[in-house]
Amino acid sequence: MRRVPRWILCLPLALVVHEARAYCVHNDLRDKSISILQEEHPERSRDERKLNITLAPGKSHCCKFTNLDCNPAGREDGVTGLKIGIEGEPNVRCGLPGGRYQEHQVTVTGIGTLRVQVNPRKSERTPYVIRSYARDGKDLSGPAGIACQRPAKE
Repeated sequence: MRRVPRWILCLPLALVVHEARAYCVHNDLRDKSISILQEEHPERSRDERKLNITLAPGKSHCCKFTNLDCNPAGREDGVTGLKIGIEGEPNVRCGLPGGRYQEHQVTVTGIGTLRVQVNPRKSERTPYVIRSYARDGKDLSGPAGIACQRPAKE
């Protein structure tokens, strides 16, 4: 009987692990789509290929960390700024002001995860939150999450 080398048995697992090395954005909302716009790309030739999509409820999108179009640093620890909006809620802004245009945005590492969710704390001003996770599953967004807020009433 011929013996199969161990490295052949590990090959499928290695392929799965390699595929999982990406950042992902998940729309956990049941009835709203979300828009995702990557901040301006540092290389002008790639700016038209940057991430600019709408995710239907329950859908997700991933970007391999080596894809320089949606992860300009091309590294696992590279940071990408994303502007995330809730469709049908034009005044709701997710994240904190910053980035190149001082617009609200959230950041994700090359192999991190963002989840857009209904705020479990039932807030009129903050109806949605984003949970941010590191590759090891550690929650980076704090106890209240990253706020998606309506503007303050004056």
